[in-house]
Amino acid sequence: MWEFCINLSDKNISASKKIYLALKDFCKDFNGIVTTYERCDSISILVSCEKCDEMRIKHYIGQLISEIICVDFKLNYLKENLTLPNLDTVSKNAFLQALLSFDKESDRYIIEEQLDLEKSIDVEAFYFFKLASLREKWKELVKIANDNKAYLSSNDTLVELLKFLVDNLELKCEAVNLMQKDNKLLFYDTNFNLLGQNDISEKDIDSTIISSLIALAPRNVNIYCADSFNNNLVHLLKQIFDKRINFLNVDGISSL
Repeated sequence: MWEFCINLSDKNISASKKIYLALKDFCKDFNGIVTTYERCDSISILVSCEKCDEMRIKHYIGQLISEIICVDFKLNYLKENLTLPNLDTVSKNAFLQALLSFDKESDRYIIEEQLDLEKSIDVEAFYFFKLASLREKWKELVKIANDNKAYLSSNDTLVELLKFLVDNLELKCEAVNLMQKDNKLLFYDTNFNLLGQNDISEKDIDSTIISSLIALAPRNVNIYCADSFNNNLVHLLKQIFDKRINFLNVDGISSL
């Protein structure tokens, strides 16, 4: 049997839950065992599998840890170090998501170059002691944003910057199709495989829509439910995604 342990502090309980649930789902196809326990302000996730499945599960663990650092840890870093002007919630969250997604593949490369998954990993210790170059890279990004915060207080300038950041994200898929069914907003890929969903009545849904689309980084965005969006959201989506966004009805005909 191959065994591995992932340790995080209880301050990162949300990240630990993501890792645990993702690993549990992944390992069920290989008869792997995933358990978790808490002690002394830390959370441990234990994984065991047959030796023949070690490499594929180890590879998946590496991807999970890389994603947690690129998303959860980077978001915390940005929130702690950015000094943004008084932006509205939608603009602020869109800007954070754009910075979060910007140059993400380079972030992942730095992380995966340093990963050692032989017996166990303490994620926080790995982050603080092995990834100084990554934090330095984020520091430069934050410095640029902070040095130009006066310009970000102008809505036109902020939108132009958002458009620039989104246009320069590495594309993850050909298209995202956004539809509404009952009270749910459904995000589909090109082949209409479900990518995610949200309740249309949830708090800050406008922020969720824009942030999700930025994070998914599609070449094109097809929206089939714009009639349920407010005018401000439609206008901002047009500004950020420009010619890459299509507002359609269920028959695929332009609706705006």
